[in-house]
Amino acid sequence: MKKILFSSVLVFAFLLGISATASEGITGKWEATMGPGGDMVITFNFKVDGDKLTGTVSTPMGDQEISNGKVDGKSISFETEMMDSAIKHTGKLDGEVIKLKIEMPEGGPGGPGGPNEITLKRVK
Repeated sequence: MKKILFSSVLVFAFLLGISATASEGITGKWEATMGPGGDMVITFNFKVDGDKLTGTVSTPMGDQEISNGKVDGKSISFETEMMDSAIKHTGKLDGEVIKLKIEMPEGGPGGPGGPNEITLKRVK
């Protein structure tokens, strides 16, 4: 019985460590390019605290604060605001990249509410 309990505690601690490592791996500066010629650089500055994601998104049009940010293992979700409309972002960390889906408000670049996908690369 003690062996089973000890093994269960070890597995739990190991899984908790993997989850913490993944979310900590999200913290930092990330970049993506967009636009017809891939010439518009967008910079994401993420900070993870537990399951909360905060930070900023910098575009040629200025900086935007991240709101409603959440982290669940390697998955993230957050919102930014453009012209009084919420832009929803969901993504997943995969090594040194984050695949990010962006759901624009109706009439945005992704079509009427359609998602766009970009790949964020870590800035070293």
